[in-house]
Formats: sequence, structure tokens, C-alpha cells
Amino acid sequence: MLRTTIPVTFLLALLLAGPVMATDLAEAGQILPLQEVLFRGLEVNFDLQAQRLNLPISREEITVEAARFDLMAHAAVSAAGERTPTAASSFTDPYDRRRQSGATIGLGKEFHSGLDARLSLEGSRLSNNAVTPGLDPEYRTYLLLDFTQPLLRDFGRAVNTTNLRLADQRLQQARFGYLDQAQRLAEELELSYFELARSHEILRLRIESRELARELLAGNRDKFEAGIVPITEVQEAETAAAARDEQVVVARQQMEIAANRLKKLLEIGHNDPLAAVLLQTEPLPGIEQVWPPLETALQTALVARPDLERQRLEIASRDLRLAYFQNQKLPRLDLAASLGVNGLSGDAEDPATPGALANRGDSWRSLDQAASGDGYAWFAGLRFAYPLENRAAAANYRRAGHEKRQALYTLKGLESTVETEVRNALTAVERGFERVQVAERFQQLADITLSQEMERLSEGLTDTFRILDFQAVVIEARVRKANALIDFNAGLSRLYRAMGANLERRNIVHPLEDKEIQNVRN
Repeated sequence: MLRTTIPVTFLLALLLAGPVMATDLAEAGQILPLQEVLFRGLEVNFDLQAQRLNLPISREEITVEAARFDLMAHAAVSAAGERTPTAASSFTDPYDRRRQSGATIGLGKEFHSGLDARLSLEGSRLSNNAVTPGLDPEYRTYLLLDFTQPLLRDFGRAVNTTNLRLADQRLQQARFGYLDQAQRLAEELELSYFELARSHEILRLRIESRELARELLAGNRDKFEAGIVPITEVQEAETAAAARDEQVVVARQQMEIAANRLKKLLEIGHNDPLAAVLLQTEPLPGIEQVWPPLETALQTALVARPDLERQRLEIASRDLRLAYFQNQKLPRLDLAASLGVNGLSGDAEDPATPGALANRGDSWRSLDQAASGDGYAWFAGLRFAYPLENRAAAANYRRAGHEKRQALYTLKGLESTVETEVRNALTAVERGFERVQVAERFQQLADITLSQEMERLSEGLTDTFRILDFQAVVIEARVRKANALIDFNAGLSRLYRAMGANLERRNIVHPLEDKEIQNVRN
């Protein structure tokens, strides 16, 4: 019996070459390690950078709210004049003339307790043509301390620092929001990386399949020319080679799309040296990886998920608002008080006027007299105000209560979502593990079957159709194994992101994690 001239050893070597042939069969490119992809993506991704700006924005909001309690300086100057006709005799000025100028400087501060205190120094100069003997010009100086302390509404540190504490809560929420987006971006980078690895492996297998068909076609042509096989054997092999050419084109398209998707996440623009480079992936780890059981994964997720922490902070913010509006339902009762000293000086028109000589002097003299405390004034009182229906305050309080319950429901729904995500991801990991094992067994059986059929072909006991069919089964087995392994790794990526621990898993400590977010967690 005649033996074929088909190079069986080459075909078997091509099938068993595995990943070693990937670089030989596909275009050479640059291998990007997964760790490098994660570092670059977290550093340059535009969406994440935009999210990060919420941190300085929130810090500025805190500064704005804290500035409410800063010391406030105030100053004012004024001037006034008056001329009024009088019924005086012709021997006197027919007008009452009066000119006054003054200046005020002071400091004011609002305290966390609600106390509003102001210390001011006022000085004035008065000049007139009154016939009543006195001082002209007349200088007056006042040193006044005024304060108002709410006793019911707006009383206490807790109420008056509500907006400041809310701003601080928003900063903490922005930190957790940034960490949440960083974790989601890391997951998206990993999944895109795995998809690129999948597309490269499938392209390699499609190229391998095409080469098998071409080798079979070449062998059939040789046998046809030798008169061993009919032309139909050649045509079958030629048709299969053409069909596998089309599969290679489709696989290459999918690989290029996957590479472009990863480049977008890495912000690789047309000016970047990597823009025109074919990105390759490093070999992916196998099923020897370990993962936590369900209970551990759920406990970790409920503690570590930044979106849960952010929602818990939202509930705390609602509590602050609820307490504030509870206070706003009270009547307004303010204690107002004032304490001051004053001084008087000027030029005496009539030295015989009692007290004229004692008060004679310039404006500094009036300041000196005020400092001596001889002249003083004080005031104390209570001010009460209350809207008869007080509808606005009651409505705000009820709304705050509704908003808190709304936030609680959102947290419960989010916890349910987190649990579902963890369960689904863990299911994908476990089933992916099983699929890899089954696919390995399927591949081994397919390899054995093809090897046996190739031996029968060498003895002339089979035909091209059966060889092509067994080749397709072997390639499909390898594709299934590749898909199962990729899905297994993707499941692990989703699992650790669902747990809120994917950055730690990759030994990535984000710049905010060690300095800011860790402080929030503690």
C-alpha cells in the first residue's frame, strides 16, 4: 500500500507547539505587563483625573465654611454737614451750622457657639455755631463691645458647625468616590487586558488552523499529481484553507479592536510612541490561583467597598441635617448686650463753663478719657421671635427625615447589589475553574483523536474531509480552553473588585490610600 507524502510530523509539531508559536505566527509587538498597564492607567486616565479634582474642590468648600468663623475687621469714615435758618436777631448768624465727621474701626467674630461679638472704636468731631456755651469743636471717643448670643435657635456648636461638618463629610465622600472609580478602572483595565490576551490567542489558533489546512492542501496537490487521490480531495482542502483565511481576518480584527480599547484606557494618543505598536500581553496565570470563600468575600466587601463607605457617610450627613432642622423649629430667643466707655474733649468757647477746662484738649484727650473709664454705657436685653405657624421649619425637618430614610434604603439596596456582585463573580470563578479542567480533558482527547486519524491518513485509511473535521475539533478545543482560562481570570478580577480589594491584590497602594483614605477608615 502506498504511503502519503504529507509531513505528519510537521502537522503534529504545529498542533503541539502551543504558546511558543504565538510570536512566530502573529506579528511581533511590545509586551506590556499587567502591572505596568494598571500603573499607567491609574496615573493617566482622564476620567480618573477628573474624579480626583473633586478632592481639592471639596477642600476649598471646607475652607469656605470655616471662613465663616474667621476674625473680621471693619472700618468706616463719614462726614455730614447741616445749615438751618433760624429766627435769630440781626446781630447773630441767621443759620444754625453743624458739621460732623467720624471714623470707626473694629473687629468682629462669630463663634461656634453662635455668639456674635464685635469690638469697635469710634471717634467723631462735631463743630457748630450754637449760642449755648460748650466745646467747639467737640471730640468724642467710644470703645464698644457688642455681642449677641442665641439661646434657642442657632444655639450651640453642633448647630452652627453643621455646614462645616457637611463639607468635611463631602470631602470624605469624594475620597471614597475617587477610590471607587480607581478600583473600577483597575477592573476595566484588567478585563481589557484579558480580552486582548484572548484575541491574541484566538488569532494564533486561527493562524495555526489555516497553516494546517494549507499543509493538507499542499499534500493533496502532490498526491493528485501523482494520481493517488481525486481532484475533490484538493478542492475540499482548498475550500477549508479559504474559510480559515476568513477566520484569521476576523480574529485579527477582534485583536485590533481589543488593542484599541486598551489604548483608550491608557490614554495612548496618536502622538504616543505606543500608538503604532502592536500590544502584546504577558502569559496569564493558570487555575492554581486561590480565592476566598463566599463568607470571607462578603465580609470583606461590606467593610472595604468604597461605595458602601460613601453611602454610609451620606447617611451621617443626613443625620447632621436632621439635627440642624430640628433646632430650626425652635423659637428665636437672643441675648443681646453691650458694654462701652466714652470720652469727651474739645476747645472751650467759655472757660467759665463748668467742666470745660477739665475736658479741654484734642481728639487724643477724648481717647485718654475713654481709657480712664469715667464715662461708660451698658445695655442688656432679650429678643424673641417666632413664626406663628412655623411651616417652613417643620417642612424642612420632615424633608430631612424623608431624605435620611431615602439614604438608608439606598444603602440597603447597595448592600444587596454588592452581595449579588460577589456571588456572581465567585460563581464565574468556580465555574471557570471547572471549565478549564474540562477543556483540558477535551483538548487532550481531541489531540489523541487527531493524532490517530493522522496515522490512518498516512496509511490511506481516511480522507481529507475527516482530517479537516478533526483539525477543527482540535482548534475548537484549544479555543474553549483559552476562553475558559480568560473567563476564570476575568472572574477573579470581578470578584476582587466586588470585594473592594483589587488594588491590594495587585500590590497597588494608590497615592490617596496611604495618606488620606486610610485616615478616613480609621
